[in-house]
Amino acid sequence: MKTYKIIAYAFALLMGFGLASCGTDESNSQNEMQEQSSEPTGREEPYARGTNPSTASAKNDEGNLDDTNPKIGGHEMMPTQIITENITSNYKLQTLASLIRKAGLVETLNATGPYTVFAPVNDAFEGLPENVLEDLTKTENKAQLVEILNNHVIAGKLTANDLKDGAMLKTVGGESLKVTKRGNDVMINGAKVSEADQMSANGVIHVIDKVLAVNKQ
Repeated sequence: MKTYKIIAYAFALLMGFGLASCGTDESNSQNEMQEQSSEPTGREEPYARGTNPSTASAKNDEGNLDDTNPKIGGHEMMPTQIITENITSNYKLQTLASLIRKAGLVETLNATGPYTVFAPVNDAFEGLPENVLEDLTKTENKAQLVEILNNHVIAGKLTANDLKDGAMLKTVGGESLKVTKRGNDVMINGAKVSEADQMSANGVIHVIDKVLAVNKQ
């Protein structure tokens, strides 16, 4: 009987060691799985909150596009572009670009031409007497706006070399502009040409510092 109890006790001890050993294996197995799951999987981790790189990139791209968008200026005038595109590309000519749209002259200046355009800078329009520019943009004054803008346009392509001292230029509005040369300066009815020979696909642009008054004939 005593021998039987000793055998039973020994058997119980062996079973206990076996269970303990199984528990250790299971724990090790779980640890191994955790270690494997923490290793890189080759997939991108979720973006951190508020730091989505694709969003940041989109904003930067949008900013770059805005800087070069011809509709808002800041883009180079190029000879491959037509007159209206070059005017809207130059940030100094944004007031003129807006007035051309209001006057409905975009289609006209998009034509084959060629045309010579004397293009007043933004400051030239701001230098007009008070309320003049505002009045010109009103619907009831559209005809007057068209007349003024047409008297900044010459049929034909005239480069700076073609602008001879004392020459009289007939505008598409039917009025005359007088060319005056003093040294290297070219004046058109008292307005100075600040940037000459801005070539376009359908003509040429000369940037001037004043809105032109016309000589009635």
